[in-house]
Amino acid sequence: MVLELLDALYLVTLLFAFLTVVFGILAVNKLFGNKLKELFSDHKFFIFFFLLIGYALFAMGELTWYLTARVFEKNPSAGMPDFYWITGALFMLVSFAALSSSLHKEYGKTQNFFSWAAISSLLVGGVLLYAALADGTFLGYLYPLLTSLILILSANLLLYYKHLDSFEIHLLYLFFANIGFLGGDLLFSSWGASSILGALSNIFYIFAYGLSAFAFLTLLLKFYHHASEKSLPLR
Repeated sequence: MVLELLDALYLVTLLFAFLTVVFGILAVNKLFGNKLKELFSDHKFFIFFFLLIGYALFAMGELTWYLTARVFEKNPSAGMPDFYWITGALFMLVSFAALSSSLHKEYGKTQNFFSWAAISSLLVGGVLLYAALADGTFLGYLYPLLTSLILILSANLLLYYKHLDSFEIHLLYLFFANIGFLGGDLLFSSWGASSILGALSNIFYIFAYGLSAFAFLTLLLKFYHHASEKSLPLR
């Protein structure tokens, strides 16, 4: 019964991961449309591009792990799933770092920065301590570390949400998705033989991929809306 629940939760995780890939790729394709590229400055355009690609690659890691472990019945301890996960996470990290730098330069205050830095240090320290107690492997440290850094940098979307433009406001969903990714990674690293932790880990991932897919869907619809407005004839 418990195994059936875990399998059902994991299939839902895969569904939302697949939708993240689909909506992410469609949004990237739409982003390169001539009627949309002019709406972004050069640095914002590449931030959006790498962010979309990063989440799509991260979700591809989930799908590849399933194909490797369940379909081809091979041990996916280190291989293509990790390549997709790590590459996607690095793209996400660089994109949020660039966006955070842009927001801090334009709207940041020294007091906000030091408060953000102090909370960030505590979060990273706590994550590393938890990972050290739960799993001594390199990847057991790396994944929670990367997702905690991504969460910290994406927190700037909340700090400066009043200043976000009509496109960036849709990225707020990704901040909450990143909470799910971090929670899932922390639980997965200490899963062991506990089916309860496995179920909770999948619930966090469902939340994360579900919000990621929703963020890209709303962003895609926004792209289509702006493109259709640009194509309307003048009266």
